[in-house]
Amino acid sequence: MRRKSAIGRILLSLTAAAAVVAGVLTPGLAQTAEAADLSAFRAGSIISDGLMYNSGAMNEQQVQAFLNAKVPVCQSGYTCLKDYRENTPTIAADPMCGTYQGVAYESAATMIVKVARSCGINPQVLLVMLQKEQGLVADSWPASRQYRSAMGAGCPDTADCDVNYYGFFNQLHYGAYLLKRYTQPAGTGYGTSYSTRFDQMYPVRQTSAISYQANRPDCGTKSVYVENQATHSLYVYTPYTPNQAALNAGYGLGDGCSAYGNRNFFNYFSDWFGSTQVEVGTPFAAYYQANASWLGYPTSGYSCAAPGGCSQQFSGGAIVKATAGNVQGVRPGYLGAWSNYGREYDWLGYPTTDERCDMGGGACRQEFQGGWIVRSDRIGYRVVPTTERNAWGNWGREYGLVGLPLTDRWCNSSMCVQEFDGAWLVTSTAGGLRVVPNEVRPAWGNWGRETGMLGVPIGDPSVPGGATYQQAFAGGVISVTNGVGAVTSSTDPWWDTLIKSPWLGASTGPQSCTLKGGACYQPYTNGWVVKAPTGVFAVPTSVVKTWGAYGREYDILGFPTGAPSAVPTSGTYTQTFQGGTITATGANAAVTSSTDPWWNAILTSPWLGSATSGQSCSLKDGACYQAFAGGWVVKSKAGIYAVPSAVVSTWGSWGREYAILGFPTSAPSAAPSTGSYTQSFQGGVITFQNGGAALTSTTDPWWNTIVSTSWLGSSTGSQSCGLAGGGCYQPFANGWVVKSPAGIYAVPASVVQAWGWYGREQGNLGYPTGAPTADPSTGNFSQSFQGGSIAATNGSIGVTVANPWQDTIAASPWLGAATPGVNCTLKGGNCYQQFANGWVVKSPAGIYAVPAGVVQAWGWYGREFGSLGFPTGAPSASPATGTYTQTFQGGVFTVVNGAISIS
Repeated sequence: MRRKSAIGRILLSLTAAAAVVAGVLTPGLAQTAEAADLSAFRAGSIISDGLMYNSGAMNEQQVQAFLNAKVPVCQSGYTCLKDYRENTPTIAADPMCGTYQGVAYESAATMIVKVARSCGINPQVLLVMLQKEQGLVADSWPASRQYRSAMGAGCPDTADCDVNYYGFFNQLHYGAYLLKRYTQPAGTGYGTSYSTRFDQMYPVRQTSAISYQANRPDCGTKSVYVENQATHSLYVYTPYTPNQAALNAGYGLGDGCSAYGNRNFFNYFSDWFGSTQVEVGTPFAAYYQANASWLGYPTSGYSCAAPGGCSQQFSGGAIVKATAGNVQGVRPGYLGAWSNYGREYDWLGYPTTDERCDMGGGACRQEFQGGWIVRSDRIGYRVVPTTERNAWGNWGREYGLVGLPLTDRWCNSSMCVQEFDGAWLVTSTAGGLRVVPNEVRPAWGNWGRETGMLGVPIGDPSVPGGATYQQAFAGGVISVTNGVGAVTSSTDPWWDTLIKSPWLGASTGPQSCTLKGGACYQPYTNGWVVKAPTGVFAVPTSVVKTWGAYGREYDILGFPTGAPSAVPTSGTYTQTFQGGTITATGANAAVTSSTDPWWNAILTSPWLGSATSGQSCSLKDGACYQAFAGGWVVKSKAGIYAVPSAVVSTWGSWGREYAILGFPTSAPSAAPSTGSYTQSFQGGVITFQNGGAALTSTTDPWWNTIVSTSWLGSSTGSQSCGLAGGGCYQPFANGWVVKSPAGIYAVPASVVQAWGWYGREQGNLGYPTGAPTADPSTGNFSQSFQGGSIAATNGSIGVTVANPWQDTIAASPWLGAATPGVNCTLKGGNCYQQFANGWVVKSPAGIYAVPAGVVQAWGWYGREFGSLGFPTGAPSASPATGTYTQTFQGGVFTVVNGAISIS
């Protein structure tokens, strides 16, 4: 074996230059502030056999926790040992190691524990070897070569490493194999396939000359009396002993004759796991002296590696102490039970007492932080967690109803149970921890226990220890009378329905789940029990018949949603269903209402009379109708409504659902037989009065103007949209209807004529902004326009024109003298007039004065054709001040002391 461990990335280059000796420092050493007490290093007993071959010293969880603690955070881009995994092979047994069963994606912690147990080597020893050879345990950025030669196995000093043993698992298994092989186990030696006599190299209980240094014969040797097999194996693996300079250096460098492999083994093992000599720890010495008769000899060192305390293993048990507790001994039986539950690493924690044999029934116990371990010849060793122990104590412990524990706590997906002499302690999320006496358990079991109707217990017995009591379960109640338990109520709706409906009588058939959607029913003498998504309900026979006549659950009624409103024998009651209500009077039952809008429209509209056709869904967008003697029923996205015949006729004359009215949105406001009612549609209202139906309003503004303006008369032409700005008009016998951004208004003929005198929408008046104030036939009315108004007085027309253009000029005296003529060549036919100090501009955005400087800057940006568009406001101050702003559709000009900017 090559005993050279990589210097790593920790040592300074000056140190590295000297580190060419065998067993040099490994990564992680220089990070440790102090080494173990090397004055305790014994060259003849580096480690005792009891420690070296204690293959059960750590389990997988403990090794993983140890690795996690050594490298809490691995550097980015590297895989540390705590996270390392690989697919392991299956290796057959031989004299050194048992069969190793390979597993895919196995963790380093698992490999270490499995190899340790397979080859009979302490997993702590393997951890130390991995560290002393390649520094893997404590390295937060290991290189691939460190895994490749992790144990230094198959790496002789005189040649390169054997490639057959490259890789972490190969190194781990082969290294453990060699440590065991060097003990010359049974099945090795002359006459076997393993003929080399390693026991003759540095033989046990003999003195051997062991070199100080591999490459310096002049450094000499040391005479060492090898006291045990473990030390013998270490010398065969790493055949050098540290000189005094190496020992004096702790984890550091000695001199040119120093070797470090076995020194480092001693250092790491001592620092991580305690004494290599398996001596009784000083804190345990007094306890051990008093209890040596049953503890036997130590098999591991005193260790505080576990969280929250220290421990030491002995051939007859263990001594343990929590950080804040007293020293306690754990005898073998207790130790086995404690170990089954993870010892101090799991929920039982540390022992808080020694064994106590003061219990009834010849039982003894040892108390732990997380519970008790109770034993007797009859029950063996039973672990009672603290929660169960508290409940047990509340019920008198072994002296009460519950008695002694018969099992450990066991769990399934629904609950956890610990069985005692007289009861079970049952814990569940729904019910907490409950005591279930033996008298209750048979009835609970007969009903399927936690997976049956009753579910888990949610209460304790109502009379602890009594002969007659009740116990509540999630699904009902068990009553115990004179020691016999029976189910007396149920939260299961099916059973509860039967209990509450004695009028049903006896069952006449089994339960059948052949109803729609897998719903169930069961027939009885006087009705059915029906179970559906709506609930479980009893249905009297007469209701069952009527329900069937309406297609049962497949038609409008669906499933029942309530029980009968009264006992059926009372003669009169109702029962609700998803789609309506059935009312029973005596032996007769009938549907009296329906939640189906179609049927409810028919039921609530008796004036419809009988149907004269089937339902047809040929209306627009798949809407449906059905003809009746007195009208239609119409179903659309707007709802389902009955429509009287007169309304149907008027609706049709207006293009029915394809034109402005669309679909009906309500029922008639009164019964058609009253002779006066309205019915609303998506696009308007039809009114029936004086024996006829007519459209009286519409939601379409154009049509509503026409409909609400009877004086217009008939149309004399079609709609035309050739007015300025996309405005539209349509001529009628007595006027126009005009549509513009200002609104839609009827304009009497006399107003149309006067409007035309003033240039219509392109003149000063612009578009109408309101309807006539009165019926034009009165001869007295007015109508407002954007630029003024037109009024009729006793038939004579007068026009009033507002002049915002002149108002703008008057309000802007700074403009100075005008240049004659208004020019309407701006974009969209808009106008401007030049003045000495600016322009007046008229556009849809308004009429505003624009100072000359702003006009010039506006021109730079393409004027109304550019991004700025038209002005939307007057200057914020008189331009004469030199400082003001003016807003445009696309921005703002700011003038400060005559300088112009835009934002």
